[in-house]
Amino acid sequence: MDLTGKNVVLTGASKGIGREFLHLLLAEGAHVLGVSRSIEKDATLVHERLRVKNADLSRPEEIDAVFEYARGHFGRIDVFVANAGFTYYELLERADWEHIRSIMDVNVTSVIYSAVKMRELYPAEPFVFMATLSAVSFLSLPGYGVYSATKAALRGFFDAFEHELPADQKLLRVYPVATATDFFDRAAQDKPPPPVQSASHVAMKMLEGLKKEKRHIYPSRLFKWMYRLFPWAYGPYLKKRRQELFETRGRPPGEIDERKDEES
Repeated sequence: MDLTGKNVVLTGASKGIGREFLHLLLAEGAHVLGVSRSIEKDATLVHERLRVKNADLSRPEEIDAVFEYARGHFGRIDVFVANAGFTYYELLERADWEHIRSIMDVNVTSVIYSAVKMRELYPAEPFVFMATLSAVSFLSLPGYGVYSATKAALRGFFDAFEHELPADQKLLRVYPVATATDFFDRAAQDKPPPPVQSASHVAMKMLEGLKKEKRHIYPSRLFKWMYRLFPWAYGPYLKKRRQELFETRGRPPGEIDERKDEES
């Protein structure tokens, strides 16, 4: 895909991967609408082909407003990049409906809603919908149970939804490993789980994948092939992450339940 003159909506555009990707899109000649909760306050985001809009993506009416704004200024949307998302690093010990829902609304519901909205608006026209999933959509990590569930849910949705689309409507998934941004500060974890990549590296891989319209984009080839060829090797890694989780929460981890899968 040649991005020159293409109209792109990018959520989560004010920080981290999103901000790096925004600058790459502009450098490729795209017109970009950058979206986040407070992006309009950032006076440094100035470019003749950039517009910005605040939006709370947990609210459908604000997502609708993003689409209306983009179409009003651009005419049509060629690419929608669902990059916004957040997590908590936690031991799940108390049933809190709103706590769980707050993550699900942003990480899952808003993405699915936006993808279907593109289909609704352009039933017979080409478009690209890209979403930032995560390596945890394949490999769930202790402390990130709900977050892992959100990304696995998106992977399941895209795997099904793409079979409902014509060939010229593309769904692209990105699976970063931990990225060196303030994402983990909000999650209340001192340091991200290794391996860690830079936001600029992930954004560059996203750009390469978008230009080639790749269905699956793995910024870390090490994770891609290790998980495919040696999934059993992650056992010690998961035990270590579990140990760290309990230690940071001031709790003894106890023994790990080594249940085996049983056939019924």
